[in-house]
Amino acid sequence: AVPFRVRGGAMGALEGIVLKLVQAVGLLFCCNAAYEIRLFAVNVYGRVIHEFDPWFNYRATEYLVRNGKDAFFNWYDDQAWYPLGRPVGTTIYPGLQFTAAYMYYFVQALGWDTSLNDVCVFVPAVFGVLSTLATFGLTYEVTDNLSAAGYAAFFMCIAPAHLMRSVAGGFDNEAIAVFAMVATFYFWVKSIKTPNSWPWGIMAGIMYVYMVGAWGGFTFVLNMIGVSAGVLVLMGRCDSGLHRAYSLWYVIGTLGAIQFPVVGYQPLKSLEQLGPMGVFFWLQLLEICEMHRRKNPSMSDKKFAEFRVMVFGGALVLFLVAVMGVLPKGYFGPLSSRVRGLFIPHTRTGNPLVDSVAEHQSTRDSMYYQYFHMMCYLFPVGFSSLFHKQTAPKIFLTAYAAIALYFSRKMIRLVLMLAPPACMVGGIAVDIILTWATGQAFSWDAEEPEVKEEEEEVVKPVAKGKGKDDGKSKKPVARPTKKRASRSGMMQFALFRELKESYDENELLRKGAAYLMLMLLVSSSYNFYNHSQFMAQRISNPSIMILGRTREGQPIMIDDFREAYWWLRDNTPEDARVLSWWDYGYQINGIANR
Repeated sequence: AVPFRVRGGAMGALEGIVLKLVQAVGLLFCCNAAYEIRLFAVNVYGRVIHEFDPWFNYRATEYLVRNGKDAFFNWYDDQAWYPLGRPVGTTIYPGLQFTAAYMYYFVQALGWDTSLNDVCVFVPAVFGVLSTLATFGLTYEVTDNLSAAGYAAFFMCIAPAHLMRSVAGGFDNEAIAVFAMVATFYFWVKSIKTPNSWPWGIMAGIMYVYMVGAWGGFTFVLNMIGVSAGVLVLMGRCDSGLHRAYSLWYVIGTLGAIQFPVVGYQPLKSLEQLGPMGVFFWLQLLEICEMHRRKNPSMSDKKFAEFRVMVFGGALVLFLVAVMGVLPKGYFGPLSSRVRGLFIPHTRTGNPLVDSVAEHQSTRDSMYYQYFHMMCYLFPVGFSSLFHKQTAPKIFLTAYAAIALYFSRKMIRLVLMLAPPACMVGGIAVDIILTWATGQAFSWDAEEPEVKEEEEEVVKPVAKGKGKDDGKSKKPVARPTKKRASRSGMMQFALFRELKESYDENELLRKGAAYLMLMLLVSSSYNFYNHSQFMAQRISNPSIMILGRTREGQPIMIDDFREAYWWLRDNTPEDARVLSWWDYGYQINGIANR
């Protein structure tokens, strides 16, 4: 939304170029902001790996770089979870390690003197930028509106809901998973946008494979695409393009997913992953029916309905026979306790170790404002607009936002999944509000259509002529105009009509409301930016180092943890065993090598 309209001719072309440049500069600003806001920890604490799990991830990456991928997938780590140990290759989602390793190889090829530690520290910041760009692209594919996409990118680049898992030093799976998720959705939406855009399903499948390797949350992406395809079918929007796009995505994605040892054949056996498979076979049956109809164009609707019943009935019988054959053998596993906990409030994982983690608790209402700020108020506006002139991409975003909102209520860590759709919907809302406000404030609609005065009564003179009333005087015939008839039919909405008429006639009121809305948006955006900066500082504490203050108020760095680990490394035998809670165990493995 800009305070001018692009005109035609040479001047219009120049204004269009200027507008594109402004949008490009805005996107570059978002990318820079996304990178800079994630460097608070680096600027204060240095290039340090944060928390606990990131230390395991760093140690695994270090092993991969030193020993290669074959040794990595066969690595049995006897130093973790002693005395049981851990078969790392079959229990880890290796996307993070391979991403960091290839980035390290790349910077080494460029001749940069950068350590593996530094690369791992900066991975979340780099992928924060990529996630911002992916959100921009997905919003544009949904709306075909660069302004809405730009506002969504602004929200995404500094949203605390995304920052909480992507600050520099937070070398964890979610740091790259958000980009992988949004990029997969981007290519999926692009593949279903038109009947001829289905080849993009290939890229959707490839990005989904990367998502599988990045994080266990790939099941959300899998089911989200399955749900969106199923909804399109139920809404009567199924065509050959949807069938081809979904088939390409599902086949490529599933074949790629089962290559990861930690996943194995779960996509074909796990109940929480079988839904999208059902949608896949459903689309195949629908396409078989459509192919039969295309070969027999003279087939009546009744015959076609009978053929469809026969096809689906036969498929149902085969399905029941197959289920009865494999069910007794325990082929299908039950839903995981984590998935059950998302639908049944009192259900937890049953694992005290997992249930003790704070981020696995339910999300409190106050946290939404903390993580989303002004988007809490923009979300209803943008979400409601998705129901206007619905398209396949809009239907996808509607389902995405609603489902992500539901799951975010169940577990604090799943607020991360709500970040992209909340930013997208918020960007759409800002574009709607700014387009209206700037249009009113700068009088884009100054040329109002002329409104003719309504005649209260139209009198039609009656001439003398033949008929039983000849010669008799007739009273004037009053005919209600169209507007009067409309009034009589809308009396129940009298208050709404009066308000609308007052709004249409009062230009000063419209301008005042527009300027007020612009000021609110500008001030809210400024406050959101400052709030995000404040939150970024709060969540950038690496926990392994503490910034304290002396009695005189001077800042002092408390580095006792690392000093203790260094002491263990230098003063204990290499085969020493340390009894510790698992959190600190990862740090002991990574720093003390014990």
